[in-house]
Amino acid sequence: MSEETTHRATRVGSRRVLGDVGAQIGGQVVNVALGIVTTVVLVRALEATHYGEWATLLAVIDLVAMVGNLGLETVAIRLATQEPEREGAWVGAAASLRLAIAVPAMAAFAALLAVIAADHEMLVTGLVLSLGFLTSVLSTLRIVFRLHVRNHVTVAFTTLNSILWTGSVVAIAAGGGGMVAFAIAFMAVTLIVQGSLAVVALRTIHVRWKGSRELWPRLLGIGISVGIAATLTFAYGRIDQILVYQLAPDSDEVGVYAAMYKILDNAGFVPMAVMVTLFPIMAGLYPADPPRLRRMMQIAIDYLGFVALGGLALTIAAAEPIVNLLFGAEFTSGSTVLTILIAAFIPICIGNVAGNMVVAMDLQRRYIWLAVLGLVMNVGLNLVLIPEYGIEAAAWVTLGTEVIVVALSTAMVLRRIEMRLSLRRLALAATAATVAALAVYGLRQAGVGAIALILAMAVLYPVLLIALRALDLGQLKRLVRSRGEATAG
Repeated sequence: MSEETTHRATRVGSRRVLGDVGAQIGGQVVNVALGIVTTVVLVRALEATHYGEWATLLAVIDLVAMVGNLGLETVAIRLATQEPEREGAWVGAAASLRLAIAVPAMAAFAALLAVIAADHEMLVTGLVLSLGFLTSVLSTLRIVFRLHVRNHVTVAFTTLNSILWTGSVVAIAAGGGGMVAFAIAFMAVTLIVQGSLAVVALRTIHVRWKGSRELWPRLLGIGISVGIAATLTFAYGRIDQILVYQLAPDSDEVGVYAAMYKILDNAGFVPMAVMVTLFPIMAGLYPADPPRLRRMMQIAIDYLGFVALGGLALTIAAAEPIVNLLFGAEFTSGSTVLTILIAAFIPICIGNVAGNMVVAMDLQRRYIWLAVLGLVMNVGLNLVLIPEYGIEAAAWVTLGTEVIVVALSTAMVLRRIEMRLSLRRLALAATAATVAALAVYGLRQAGVGAIALILAMAVLYPVLLIALRALDLGQLKRLVRSRGEATAG
């Protein structure tokens, strides 16, 4: 790839990269806080059974949407990175193709809804939420901000969405509204926010709609394999929620599992924020500059690993008081499930890096077989274990599936770029997390409350990371000061 045709994202300075990631993480911290409030209010308003139905509907919608998505955003970013002079055309092609897929996706969901709906309220709620297939066309235009490393714009709209949705949930809960009311509010907020995002995106670049259909075959040619891989990955990660809904021996367990899984979902903003910024850059570096690509992968995996290990340490030491604080005594039984799911967050973080590189390196056809393995393993084990052992079995299956699939996919990516992953800093981080967990557990035994335990971990763990030299402050300073490269060494 020549210097003239390399996309601007591969040449952006480290300060811009770190600023973009920092803006995302800062904004997403606010979104996660609001998300926790929303989840707590929803859980308490709908109670375990109805919240389980709500979460199951969203899981089915996400699964159908993933099938119809075909990885169009990721593919369009990759192609626009390779052909920057046709940027507007690729964005227009992705959005228009998404619209063409939306209607059949809605019909497919409606058919599934007729099968899984437990009552009239769940049916109506699902039909209202299905309108999200149409609004997803608007959200596709966020590609513009990823290409220009302006993801703070997307975060701003996400924060607006969180504020409006949280306010709506609190108001509806106070008025005694049910699932249908929540669904109507959800779609109203989504339409307002995604519509506004689309307007800003269209003012940022000239999106070419004319002739966009001519690019559909190329998008589909790559997107079908990307879509299959992404759908299978999503399916083995989320099918457990649907299987728990169908197979759990106690209906209340459905809501408990959904609430614990929601915490894992909220934690997912960290790897997403990092890779949303880094993917266009890393895609542009392959195969042009393998050394820089290897450095970026190592740094991304190290720092995401730090976050995941800290989260696991906190839940090992204090899951029960945290769950009780958030959801009440009715959900305390889910504390073990939460710990297992947060353990799965470690391979999820690493898999987020590897998964993006699978697309950049055009390895998605090979990855499909790994995802099939994960799906077969997940469904098979859950069908056998959930009826007997309940939601803890579903959590263990999730952890096991993630470990196996991520290990194999990461090895595949590392072989392609001839990279040997260093585990030294992750080992040091694991030591820091263990010491911090023991300290927090001691505070818990002394009667310290959940909020103070969280704050203690937030202080102790970073200090230990620095003391053990897992977290290199000198490297961070070089990254901030460097302007010539996308990452420091």
